[in-house]
Amino acid sequence: MKKLVLIVVAITLFSINSNAQGTFVKGTKVFKFGVGINGNGTPVEASYEAGVTNNFLGVKGMVLGLGASLGYYGYKEDMSTTTMLGTYKTSFKYSNIVIAGRALAHYPIIKKLDTYAGIILGYNVAKASLDGDNAASMPIPSVGGVVWGGIIGARYEFNKNWGAYLELGKSTANACLGVAYKF
Repeated sequence: MKKLVLIVVAITLFSINSNAQGTFVKGTKVFKFGVGINGNGTPVEASYEAGVTNNFLGVKGMVLGLGASLGYYGYKEDMSTTTMLGTYKTSFKYSNIVIAGRALAHYPIIKKLDTYAGIILGYNVAKASLDGDNAASMPIPSVGGVVWGGIIGARYEFNKNWGAYLELGKSTANACLGVAYKF
């Protein structure tokens, strides 16, 4: 993670230009696909966003983007319980599909770098299953529900269509790194 942060900082420092231009404007459409970190499994996420309003909230250069994301992550927890009657092994398996709407405010700070912050609101369609020696006597945990939170991110453009992005915050992952295609 430290290397990733250093790379983003290096790109930012080498890209500084006093004439920052907007890389995201009304009519811009971006598709992103990334892999993340969330502490449970390895999340993958795809998102789509379109620029809908220039000079959002009366701020020159700020653009409102609206879109949606779809993500997945799964993981397994193995447990072992020892009693006077013996040792029992049990596994919980979880799968999560996160579907969310996104509203992001984009503001250009550095040339070729689309910086943004916003909110997500969606639902985690989750499933939990139990397997093992003592599975019949254990309750299956409650999973899923409403997902909401904040996001900050940056998308660096390699050329007019392709770029890389990093997002931090609440979504399918706590941090997500991936590729972006602007059309």
